[in-house]
Amino acid sequence: DLLPSAGGGGGWRHRWLIRAIAFLAILSYGVFILSSPRQLTRLLDAAFDVAVAAPSSDGGSLASHTNRWGFLRTPYHDHIRTLTRAGDEVGVIARNGNGTSSSSSSSPHVRISFELHDPKTVPLKNEFNLYVHCPLGKVTEGKRKKPTGEFRSGRLPPSLVRVDDDNDGGSGRGVGRNGRVLDFTVTVSTDLKLLLIGDSVMVQLAQAFDEMVMEREGGREGEVDIGRSHGASGRTVVWEAWRGHNGGTIVAPSRGGGASALWRMTALLSRSRKGRPPANSAGGGWSDKEINALLGHSYQPMRQPHNMTVRSFDVCVIRVMHGWMKLHEITHDRLVEAVELSHELLGARTVVLMTIPFTNNVKTAKELRRVEEINDDIREIARGWQSSRREEGTGNGRGVRHVLVLEYGTYYNHIIWSSAIHLGYANVTHPLRATRETFDAEGHDFLFDRLQEGGAWPPSVPMVCDDTKSLGKDRKTCNRNYLFLDGMHICPESLAGRYAAGLACLVGCVHNGRKDDEDSMEEEIVFGTRACERECNEQFLSVMPVEETLINANTTLASFSG
Repeated sequence: DLLPSAGGGGGWRHRWLIRAIAFLAILSYGVFILSSPRQLTRLLDAAFDVAVAAPSSDGGSLASHTNRWGFLRTPYHDHIRTLTRAGDEVGVIARNGNGTSSSSSSSPHVRISFELHDPKTVPLKNEFNLYVHCPLGKVTEGKRKKPTGEFRSGRLPPSLVRVDDDNDGGSGRGVGRNGRVLDFTVTVSTDLKLLLIGDSVMVQLAQAFDEMVMEREGGREGEVDIGRSHGASGRTVVWEAWRGHNGGTIVAPSRGGGASALWRMTALLSRSRKGRPPANSAGGGWSDKEINALLGHSYQPMRQPHNMTVRSFDVCVIRVMHGWMKLHEITHDRLVEAVELSHELLGARTVVLMTIPFTNNVKTAKELRRVEEINDDIREIARGWQSSRREEGTGNGRGVRHVLVLEYGTYYNHIIWSSAIHLGYANVTHPLRATRETFDAEGHDFLFDRLQEGGAWPPSVPMVCDDTKSLGKDRKTCNRNYLFLDGMHICPESLAGRYAAGLACLVGCVHNGRKDDEDSMEEEIVFGTRACERECNEQFLSVMPVEETLINANTTLASFSG
């Protein structure tokens, strides 16, 4: 007799009834709340004590190691994956794609990937940026190069070079993170067409990104030279903002067959600005002339006999131009309009919005709070984009499909906080352990400690100074660091690499491993996209160390939302 005796049957039945109710509750929650088979499986596994994969003690990879393109999970990421290549392979994009931008392709593949290098092997030469960079040696100012008495050595704070045995480095996963922080360079492969829109800071970033995405005639370590006869990259200055300064540029084809372009602007795209004077005039003026010059640019695709035109961009990256724009001008409606015009004028289906960082244009604590409010609005626009499209019934129609956030403001915070610790400011939390509340509370103590002879926009000492000894009692000048040129512009030699890796990672979240006509509003895809976006920002728009095993290792990185 398999049934319990009558005397104990009530308790036995009661326990099984409770288990059955618990099972049905879990099942209902998974079906009706998560609406995701994958999440439901994880929930049931956890409920019934099925082992869930976790980082192994020896740094091994997670379960479900490899996706269909051969990319492995890392011990620290679910969405950023790696693929080790043979030394003579050209790269993932060239192997999986057809050498041209294939926005209309219905077969999912790897659309954008990147690799990390030792600067000694693949240096960022900053060859397209002739003016706004950080030359070493004596610091000068003005067109006549008048010496200021300051000096830039090019040394970085040790904590921004590499981190060893950082067992409490703030990873949040109970696993120490070792590796390089700023001491690496990046190359990018893509068959997508990207347009970076913004002011002089975006020009710096775009010039560096162009160098990272260009295919070279002589190749680089681990690459095969494709040669001019096959459409090797060329960079074209489409127009100048003024003599010697880029207004619009294009690299096409890029490594992988896509394109990288710049449009210099001084305000967010707006219909109200059409016909106004263009950059470098204030106001964000634009005209069809600039748009036609970018979209009509002709180039020879990789391994194709005939020329083609850009026609449209897949991705627009927008830097919010605080400084040129007053804070009260950066409204929700202006941000949304800029996103919408990215498709209407330029054809983009993906828009990346960069959050506003602390700079010398933020003069008071009140203005800093307003910057945070705008950044919160940027995040809400991105998070709510699919929901708003669903409500408007435009999910499968035209328009921007994806809005992503690149945490540029957080990136500046991580660098400035690291510099402040290096300079000896008291009570400064390591940025990897800092919360938003920490940044808000501590920033007021040192962000507004500025050089006393900085003109109308004096820079913050922890942004630009390499030491405090050279400040002197008057605090007017200091030996300069290799992080920021001034209170706004970066030293691209140090900071552009992480930006490029972060951007390539973010774009991969919505373009890698997907069909272009796939419904991006399905809840599991939205959930995966946001998780992927978070991983990219936390790893690259930060001072999170990058493992030494990923650098100079013929290892390709790419991100996937699923």
